[in-house]
Amino acid sequence: MSVKRLRERQAEATRELLVAIARERFVEQGFTATAIDDIVQRAGLAKGALYHHFSGKDALFKAVYDVVLAETAEAVLAAALAERDPWAAVRAGLSAFLDACLQPAFRRVVIIDSVTVLAANSWEGGMEGVELPMLRTVLTALVESGTLPGVALDPLAHVALGGLYGSALYIARAADPQAARAEADTVLDVVLRGVRAVADG
Repeated sequence: MSVKRLRERQAEATRELLVAIARERFVEQGFTATAIDDIVQRAGLAKGALYHHFSGKDALFKAVYDVVLAETAEAVLAAALAERDPWAAVRAGLSAFLDACLQPAFRRVVIIDSVTVLAANSWEGGMEGVELPMLRTVLTALVESGTLPGVALDPLAHVALGGLYGSALYIARAADPQAARAEADTVLDVVLRGVRAVADG
């Protein structure tokens, strides 16, 4: 193995360690209460190692956000693609997203803290990076099959995303997230039944 390749692997391992420890701290304490010094101390690294990979705490948070969101998108797509019926696929995918709202990492990092951190820093990419492509994949079968005549994929994905994030905030901020998740599920079923009745009518 070349020296360069070894250094690249060591650098990647350091970056992954920092992201893993930052994830733990952000989930346990929240973004504001988490200190860079705490993260590097737990990683057993000098502060310079962190700044070699990230410009600061905000950039480290973004890396954690990307990992957590990617995991959620993978679960949503897996649930949707496991179903053959387009309606069942949409129901399974949206339900998997709402299930993620009960996971501490998704709830704290993606739903609660990202609203403040990401909005303040205007990172490029935004929802086009993961959320909208994920929903386009979940909803494509409905649109391409002609099940929703006159409905285009992009506006459908944007409207669905707004509803999902509203639901996610409701669950994340609830005193009883499990009960809120069940309530959101009831609403989801009512909405899907209504849309399907119009489409079938």
